[in-house]
Amino acid sequence: MTPSRFSLICMKAILLNSLLFGTAFAGFFGSDDKGKSGLDFNGGYDINTVTTMSGRVISLPHPGENENTIMEVKSGNELLNICLGPGSYWDKNGIAINVNDDLSVKGSKAQGQDGKSYVLAQKLVNKTTGAQVDLRNDKGEPAWSVRNTSRTRMESPAGGMRNQGGGMMRSGGGGMMRR
Repeated sequence: MTPSRFSLICMKAILLNSLLFGTAFAGFFGSDDKGKSGLDFNGGYDINTVTTMSGRVISLPHPGENENTIMEVKSGNELLNICLGPGSYWDKNGIAINVNDDLSVKGSKAQGQDGKSYVLAQKLVNKTTGAQVDLRNDKGEPAWSVRNTSRTRMESPAGGMRNQGGGMMRSGGGGMMRR
């Protein structure tokens, strides 16, 4: 194989990889999304990066990219962009937050392509007022997701859990489709 053919194959592999994996190589080839995080705020929750941190609010919740609500929190020497979910969901289900409130945030931490630190919030507690909100379940599924809201779980009178949304039910490792 000639060196020029090898180089051509490598460039094709890199281009194909960038197309398959979204914006992973956008910075290498140049990008129209300058200033954007490059993060998937709905599906990008990584349970392997979940952490809990505390900090002080330095900007109130405001519209961010892709219709998500974001606020900035100063935690130690770090500035964190807390992703609170879609604006329509936050407006209905969010808690009161003021500048200088002390917060505790549990969520998936990620570094954006813009160099900023983001936390996709799972649980938010305003330690100043005592108010709290759960924005995602333990698996990271957003509360505003159709999949999450269709699986409302309630405790049955006999104890245990029962699935109210239909679909798959598992008991003893097996499963069957309910119609």
